[in-house]
Amino acid sequence: MIFFIDPFSVVILEDRAVKAERVNGNIFGGFCRCGGIMLQKAWVDDTLMISECERCWKVEAFRFNGRKLIDRCDVKVIYRQNIVEFLREILSPSEFEAILNKAKNVQYNYNAYSRAKKKLEDLKLNVEEILNLIKEIA
Repeated sequence: MIFFIDPFSVVILEDRAVKAERVNGNIFGGFCRCGGIMLQKAWVDDTLMISECERCWKVEAFRFNGRKLIDRCDVKVIYRQNIVEFLREILSPSEFEAILNKAKNVQYNYNAYSRAKKKLEDLKLNVEEILNLIKEIA
């Protein structure tokens, strides 16, 4: 499964995170299995295109080798409103609590926060941006 963290344009593939380049405008990105037209959302290194169907809103990844389509698979998208659930899944309970408390400007466990920060940075996620996003949501 491929994950696309929408607010930060990060794609997680096989336990590695890479920054994706957003596509501006409505550029054709293939046909959906429902018959709708897919629109490009982002690219990773000219080898992986993330597209979204304009009809059913399904998001898929298209893997290319040059101009040849190699693979097509579903993508789980993490939107702004789902970021807290995503953090809960990837962080330990103490790390998750430390991130939330830091965002709320209340006392937090520094060691747990430090471990959480390291995990998030390994996923190419900016901790300050995450904290700001949590402040906006909460």
